[in-house]
Amino acid sequence: MNVLLAHTVFTGSLFHRMAEPARAVLEAGLGVEVALQHGLRTVMASDPADPDGPLVVREVDAQGADVVVLQLPKTREMLDCLRLLQAQGVAVVVELDDHLTAVPPGHRGHDLLVRRGVGRIAETCAREADLVTVSTPRLLQEYGRREHGTVVPNAIPRRVAELPPAYERQPDVVTIGWTGSVGTHPYDLQEMESGLQQALDRTAGRSRFCVLGQVGNARELLRLTDEPLEIPWIMDVDGYSAAIGERFDVGVAPLRIDTFNNCKSWLKVLEYSARGVFCVRSPSAEYERLGLGYRAKRPRDWATAISRAVEDPDWRHEQAAAAREQVLARHLTEHTAELWAAAWRRARDNRSRADRLGA
Repeated sequence: MNVLLAHTVFTGSLFHRMAEPARAVLEAGLGVEVALQHGLRTVMASDPADPDGPLVVREVDAQGADVVVLQLPKTREMLDCLRLLQAQGVAVVVELDDHLTAVPPGHRGHDLLVRRGVGRIAETCAREADLVTVSTPRLLQEYGRREHGTVVPNAIPRRVAELPPAYERQPDVVTIGWTGSVGTHPYDLQEMESGLQQALDRTAGRSRFCVLGQVGNARELLRLTDEPLEIPWIMDVDGYSAAIGERFDVGVAPLRIDTFNNCKSWLKVLEYSARGVFCVRSPSAEYERLGLGYRAKRPRDWATAISRAVEDPDWRHEQAAAAREQVLARHLTEHTAELWAAAWRRARDNRSRADRLGA
């Protein structure tokens, strides 16, 4: 079976949901040939019914693939590609890793995805696809019925999980870190309320707060005494993953419990755990399902867990090492390779069945 993965420009989604799955499937020798490219080769032309109108997709090249995977399709052109591919007998999988129509106000993508209706195009693509792959059970409820979709959870490449873990260091000053941008997490940091500052006060001189990404107005949101350190975002995902373990000792993963975040993957906690970083996190459904990290609901929970992690390095190391062992045992890309291959086979079978019924 030949599979063509048509990916987007979003680095994280490309890495975790396309490039690394392709690598894992090929290395597993599952009888699937996988090609990866940005977008699809198309022929655009005027619509004969509207010769003065905009160009439309008239042809799309499947490049010999039995299955084409469209990552985050959000344009009318991609919907046209999906339909043209199916007309050729090519199965189409739509891959989605966020609830695009539930992006909250204040998120930098809200205007485009919600107000301008781009997220609804993705929903249409998902409905018409031969199969939908998603990263969480809640996303499956949104985008695909059980027979029409499947969950393939996010996983970590072994080469990342086997980097020297953070807990092997013995820092004089413990770095409490968060990865992300306030622009795409407008309400999440506030879930800690005063808990982070309480911990920083209790461990003054022995701890500091750092953001890997864009710190924005994090100091104001958290009412911090000092401005957080900022490490500029690292676009290369391997470099980003390495930096987590090299720069953080404690990771925080606060999430506001809302429709958008209820669908989000466990990836942040998984990344921390893979790199040997002790994690304190919100009780979101996916973080609970993963079962890694220290659960924090109230400010005092955040303060207690972070403070103890700073003050008791042996406990911090023990917890972080146990979490990393669970990643190595259960949550590597080699563990999910067969799930990806099985999903693509299902899509091919669904398309064959649909063609027979339509014939």
